[in-house]
Amino acid sequence: MPSGRNEFSEAALSELVRALYKRAEEHPTSPGLIASWPAIREERMAAACAELIRLGHPLFQIEVADESSRRSRIAWAIRAETDQPIVMG
Repeated sequence: MPSGRNEFSEAALSELVRALYKRAEEHPTSPGLIASWPAIREERMAAACAELIRLGHPLFQIEVADESSRRSRIAWAIRAETDQPIVMG
């Protein structure tokens, strides 16, 4: 699997940003996104989000409960400004 900036297409990263904002808007108490299907699978989310952070997007990592396995999983979310609601761009 390739790594680095060329691994993710601009379209895939744009779709991921859109999905992150949509998740934050629709689920404000649970904004974490584990994957952006089909463009970015769960095992590549950390790399894709690292690229988005490098590009200036305010992302952060959180843990979410996985009810089926009773374990937590890593998810990603958009960080809102303290005085602004999150709105889709």
